[in-house]
Amino acid sequence: MKKLFKWPKLNVVVVLLITAFFGYQLKNVALDNNNYRFVPETDQSRVIADYIEETFGSQVFVLIALDRHYDSVFEADFLQKIKEFDDKAELITDVESVDSVLSTDYITSEGDSIVVQPIVSEDFDGSAKEVNEAKHRVVSWEMYKNALVSDDLTSTQIIVKFGIKQNEAGNPESLEALESVHQLAKDIFEPNTTVYITGMPVFNSDINKAMSADIKLLIPIVAIVVIFVLFLSFKRGFAVVIPLITVLIATIWSMGAMPLFHVKLSVISTVLPVILIAVGSAYGIHVVTHYIDDRELKSKLTRKEHDELVLELVSKIGKPVSLAALTTFTGFVSFCFTNVLPIREFGIFSSFGVIASFIVAMTFIPSLFLIIGPRPLKKKLFSKSKNNDEEDESTKAIAKVFIAITRKKHTVLFLAVVIVVVSLFGVSKLIIDNVLVEYFKDGTDVVLADKFVREKFGGSKVVSVIIKSEKAGGVLDPEVLESVDSLEQYLDEKIPEVGKVTSFTDLVKRMNQVYNADESPDGLKPVEAPTVQDDFGFGSFDSFGFESSDDFSATTTTEPEVVATDNTDTITLDPLDVKTLVETLNDASLNRGHYTMNAEELLTLLREKVNYEGATYYEIPTDPQKYGKKTTEELKSIVSNYMLLLSGDISSYSNDPLEPTSIRMNVLMKTKGQIDTQRVVDAINAYVDAEFPETVSVEVGGMALVEAALSRLVVYSQLTSVIIALISVFIIIWVSYRSVIAGLIGVIPLSISILMNFAIMGFFGIKLNIGTALVASISIGIGIDYIIHYLDSYYRERKAANGKDFLAKTFTSSGKAIIINAVSVGAGFAVLILSKFNILSQLGILIAFTMFSSSLIALSLLPVILNWFKPSFLDKEF
Repeated sequence: MKKLFKWPKLNVVVVLLITAFFGYQLKNVALDNNNYRFVPETDQSRVIADYIEETFGSQVFVLIALDRHYDSVFEADFLQKIKEFDDKAELITDVESVDSVLSTDYITSEGDSIVVQPIVSEDFDGSAKEVNEAKHRVVSWEMYKNALVSDDLTSTQIIVKFGIKQNEAGNPESLEALESVHQLAKDIFEPNTTVYITGMPVFNSDINKAMSADIKLLIPIVAIVVIFVLFLSFKRGFAVVIPLITVLIATIWSMGAMPLFHVKLSVISTVLPVILIAVGSAYGIHVVTHYIDDRELKSKLTRKEHDELVLELVSKIGKPVSLAALTTFTGFVSFCFTNVLPIREFGIFSSFGVIASFIVAMTFIPSLFLIIGPRPLKKKLFSKSKNNDEEDESTKAIAKVFIAITRKKHTVLFLAVVIVVVSLFGVSKLIIDNVLVEYFKDGTDVVLADKFVREKFGGSKVVSVIIKSEKAGGVLDPEVLESVDSLEQYLDEKIPEVGKVTSFTDLVKRMNQVYNADESPDGLKPVEAPTVQDDFGFGSFDSFGFESSDDFSATTTTEPEVVATDNTDTITLDPLDVKTLVETLNDASLNRGHYTMNAEELLTLLREKVNYEGATYYEIPTDPQKYGKKTTEELKSIVSNYMLLLSGDISSYSNDPLEPTSIRMNVLMKTKGQIDTQRVVDAINAYVDAEFPETVSVEVGGMALVEAALSRLVVYSQLTSVIIALISVFIIIWVSYRSVIAGLIGVIPLSISILMNFAIMGFFGIKLNIGTALVASISIGIGIDYIIHYLDSYYRERKAANGKDFLAKTFTSSGKAIIINAVSVGAGFAVLILSKFNILSQLGILIAFTMFSSSLIALSLLPVILNWFKPSFLDKEF
């Protein structure tokens, strides 16, 4: 011990140099809140997501929703602005593509050719004809509905895809590109149009901004709170400053170590400085408290006597402070045994911070006292009394209250049982869900944007359904494509959480529609004529097996179909035609599976009846007779020929332009969290199991499933951390008192406190997520101090009084100290209520509550258990 403090100035210099080193590292601190990197690479959700990214291209995109309020999207000046945005956004670094009502690919025909082109030409100038043509094209294809434009045509959505991988979505370069895109949208469209922007990169960016604001706000406030509590406790300047300096040093060490090991800050890391300031100050307070007590007993000391007093102080408090640090360390280190990356990182560096706080408190503070020497203590500030009578009265009052509570042992035990039963009921109501949008306060831009996109469009959450075949081109079988198309219709019509579905089959159906736009709605006649080569290098369109429109002879009737006068809007229909039309629509309505039909559905049926713009053929070719074929294999050749025409334009939906083994369906959902998202996934899996052919396999994946995996891992993390923390605490108390019973008695009150925490979450609808998952283990690490403190005091006073009338002294020596510590730590964590994140506000509230409950249980239930059972370890010598 003497060797450690032989050169106290050297100790101080070493600590300051280490602090300067870690402080220098703070300039390299980086933020990254990309949920994708939080899930292990080996997790099945990430394996599928990586496959989707490798096969179908980048999955990193942002949605820019534009609300016109009162005007239509299809107005010349507004469309010109969209074109300006499209052109400029594509020049921004990392932007891969921009899809809007003007630039999205559109499948149409030109003469005898089928072409894929943007909705408008590059020389679009906003003429009335061009605007009408753009509107017609967007409205004519079901694929665009609720994807590009809203139902009322007052809102549109621009999809900006970034050419980066999902694990890079939180990088500074990506976020810089996002800011450029967002600023460009505001510059072009505001103020006459409201700009909403959402998507995973947006959440990452907004979390980073909120984190920076939180750190700037919360650290000073928690420091002020700790200063206030220290001042009330000591009323001496040095007793406030020294513990605060030591904990700030430990915080710099902990935060500076993160960039040193290339660890990026996450939203969870925001609470690290707050926790270390609130918790770590306890060790410094412990040292300062005993120093003041010893100095008040020996006011006049020589340098040598003062040095001996300091060394004796370090020796005396070494064990209790070490034990306090060990138990807190145990709570935090339990987070290191999780697969959730930000929680594991938090566990590593918070544990390091606790050890750093302990080391600084036990070396830096005593060294300062040795350097300062035996200066007389200054009088307390704002103190009206020269002695401790005021403090003694408050201490006695606290002891009196808890003695009265302890004497009502039956009442205390009955209330404990009631609390456990009620808490178990509350736990049953606990919701496990990691809802990203709920991280933020209501009314923030990202929350409003997400809400708008869910209400007006398909939503911002996406899952991909991947259909695979071992055989090249196997997914082009009509049976497979019909199953995929049926799944799309099922999700659109039957699953309320689904906002929009787009898939490979939409492209096939559109090709089929465009190619057969001039054919009879009753089907095609087989063609035996030889084929000739066209400009595409394969048989002419007649080689599809269709009869050309020039050779097609429509069946006519001698009955007049429609007769209109020249100068009136009245249309006269033949009664026979009217009857036929009504019967046709009635049959079609019944075939749709429901009795009612809106105007849009009626119009669709009419279009299909007369094959208006090929509406009859907006389908997967599955009926050989209708297409003039004899076998389904011949139908497959039709789809294969369509693939030739679509070559190079379908990489987002097919892994090969000609003979794919994998095709894709995208399901946009109007969901917020994982519970409702899982309902969609379950519906997809159930339908696939029941309806899909065995020739293909189906996987469901995407970022929404990665988020679901994160929720699952958070729960596992919580359970693992709590179990490890409780077992560690049990072992610590067991070893300290050499008694298994002592370990159990220490763990039981703590377990009740944790149970109450989960019950509060259940009753008040606070979800178990990546933030609130920290509560239990942190509370164990801190709350065990109260248990150990009271056990130590109970054992010591009982031994001193030989088992007679010792409770008063037990509560006098420990009651006020436990309450002050609980108030100090609870107030420090309560500062998190001011956070911009809901999850951190909830974390602060819950830990503050747990500090209150654990300290109260330590001072009420614990003495009742000890008095009632009188465990034998209390009679041992330690």
